[in-house]
Amino acid sequence: MSAYTTRERLRECLKEVDFPASKDELVLAARERGDEITARALRAIPPVDYANVTEVVGSVRFEDDTRVDPGGARRSEG
Repeated sequence: MSAYTTRERLRECLKEVDFPASKDELVLAARERGDEITARALRAIPPVDYANVTEVVGSVRFEDDTRVDPGGARRSEG
């Protein structure tokens, strides 16, 4: 099962986080806000320290993500 959230949900969950923050701190922030969907998406990101929300956004999968497959065709994730 894919783990993804929305940009709005992610930003809401992380608005009180003091950066830099670890993956575990980000997951905890989402859980404390009662957003298990976003917590699951954050559990899927690499276990590094994130300097700011922009770095987190670059690592999280979103509902509306489109990816380029190895053959070069765009496809929708989800």
